[in-house]
Amino acid sequence: MDGYGGWYEDFWSLSTERQFGFGLGPIPQSAIDRHVAGWSYDDVEVFEFCIREMDGLYMRTQNKSGDNPPIAASAMEAFRGATTNRRGK
Repeated sequence: MDGYGGWYEDFWSLSTERQFGFGLGPIPQSAIDRHVAGWSYDDVEVFEFCIREMDGLYMRTQNKSGDNPPIAASAMEAFRGATTNRRGK
């Protein structure tokens, strides 16, 4: 995962921007926009896709409503799946 390891840490940093209410809310788009300011379009697109995939998985596991089936994947597996093509594998 050369070049992407920091994105996992970025996910946890961006997670501190969430809204809390009846359940865990998504990472706000404004927080992602601030984080990627000055990045190239391609890097922003891939980063946002990866963060949203990890965020969706994380929210499903944390909110535990009866609507979603249990998820066996980890946030790291979601990240790897989202970046496979960028890593050339």
